[in-house]
Amino acid sequence: MSIIATYGDDFPLTYFVPSLMATGVTPKNDTVSAQEYLNFAKEDLKGEGNRALINAFGNAKRSIHKLVDDLIFQYGLSYYSRRMSFPQKLQTLSELELVSPFVLSALNVDRNAVEHDYVAPTLKRTREAVDVAELLLMAMSGFRLGIPYEGFCCWRKDRRHVLIRLNPWECKLTLHKYIRPDGARLRTVAGVRCYWQQVRDSSYKYFLEVSDTPWKTIEITKQEKEIWGPILEGFVDIQKSDRFEFPYVSMVLDERFFNTISSGIAEGRSVSQLATAQGFDSATS
Repeated sequence: MSIIATYGDDFPLTYFVPSLMATGVTPKNDTVSAQEYLNFAKEDLKGEGNRALINAFGNAKRSIHKLVDDLIFQYGLSYYSRRMSFPQKLQTLSELELVSPFVLSALNVDRNAVEHDYVAPTLKRTREAVDVAELLLMAMSGFRLGIPYEGFCCWRKDRRHVLIRLNPWECKLTLHKYIRPDGARLRTVAGVRCYWQQVRDSSYKYFLEVSDTPWKTIEITKQEKEIWGPILEGFVDIQKSDRFEFPYVSMVLDERFFNTISSGIAEGRSVSQLATAQGFDSATS
């Protein structure tokens, strides 16, 4: 049974069907991953004295902050959260049901003590911080798998079937008109007429023509939160589902991240591939 998400009258879309999902989308110039910071923390713990404890605690903190910032970026929230503190970023992710802020907020208190009050953490607390970072990395990494960056939908207000894209570099959602090919499949799900057709082949080439110029653009800003907020929540719900039986294709973009959660070796792909596939300029990151 294929999943087609349908929504009530208070939602901007009547339905959404993913067509392109991506894993491991990170800012273009990043050189250190959350996993690497955690590895540094574990190595630091092998040392002795305050220097080892402070370095281990600091790298555990960096691992968590990098993971949070990755999630912020991947869902196009970088501009929206650019002036936010760490706890405020956690609250933003919590609103999308991506992370619970309670444990991380407690860890942030200890970080302030180390950085501002010149208090070295104890060995016990440092080990706890590293363990928390590792557990969070394992738990939250799943939220970086198969994020919907594109899909069919119907814009409720205009009753128009379009292709919607999430652009994490420019922090916006864009809606594009398309030309329906002959034999397009339509389904009625929960009383909603849905367009259901594979959009791309395994090489990410379109089976149908999509307009380059957006029909509508939604900036992921505070001013338009009432519009994009529910849509991103819907994307998270789709991403968290374990029933991926859609007409979609998927790409893995960050080999370092993929190898963290997989025993196999991934084919390395540039992060810019998603931008290229969608016609965006990743150089704006």
